[in-house]
Amino acid sequence: MVQYVSDAYIAPNKKGLSFLALASKYIYLEEVIKIKNVNYHDMSLTFIPNTDIPLKYCNEWMSKVISKAMSFDEKLRIKHKKNTFKLYVFDLPRPFEREKIYFSGRAYVVRIRSFDLAFLLGIRNALKNEDCGVKIMSSNIVPVSYKPITTLITLSPIICTLNDKYWVKEDGILTLRDKIFSNACRKAKAIYKDFEEPEENFIEGIIQLNKIPVSTKYKGASLLGAKVEVTIKGDEKSQMLAYTVLGAGMLEKNSIGYGFCIAK
Repeated sequence: MVQYVSDAYIAPNKKGLSFLALASKYIYLEEVIKIKNVNYHDMSLTFIPNTDIPLKYCNEWMSKVISKAMSFDEKLRIKHKKNTFKLYVFDLPRPFEREKIYFSGRAYVVRIRSFDLAFLLGIRNALKNEDCGVKIMSSNIVPVSYKPITTLITLSPIICTLNDKYWVKEDGILTLRDKIFSNACRKAKAIYKDFEEPEENFIEGIIQLNKIPVSTKYKGASLLGAKVEVTIKGDEKSQMLAYTVLGAGMLEKNSIGYGFCIAK
């Protein structure tokens, strides 16, 4: 049945909720996140590396640059040593070079996200003023407010460990889905102090995008990851979990650049 309110067309969805009602839910959730004051920030840094970096070693190199920047700030130095979620994630610098090498003397842009604004300000200050292996040309930090999330797509591989080995396709996509859910819940509890884990997974569907494991180098070993596209449920807790993943990264090793996502 089609309903009309003024000149607006409202088509009920499968669950009987109109688009107007769904919009009201999302507006409410946006206000909840604002009240909790937990928006994440996105920092873009334009930099020139002081050495050539092969693409397959970039995660390790970039994580070392950030770690060195943290060492110049006492609070960040303590944060770095704690065995807890770091709640930040970065994308690989862009543009990518055809030779699969980041060249010294050329400018690149890296995006770093975090729920801790002081962290972003601290490392930016150190990267600008200390010798961390890069020359900063410009920087920009913007708060990212909640918007309805229907899909998450990983730009960098996600890392999932199962009994001291890395998840691969043969372990089953549902196992990966459940690992993403449990990891996101633990991060949400660290961000939203009163967050209660939902009974159902926030992921409605999941597709693996890579045919073979994505291999990258870290500390002399090869890490095997996967790229995925997940569809997200529309209820409040599912949306909060998706927003958490956007700001802090999906699954493991986010502080070395794995699990960086974009949303649709």
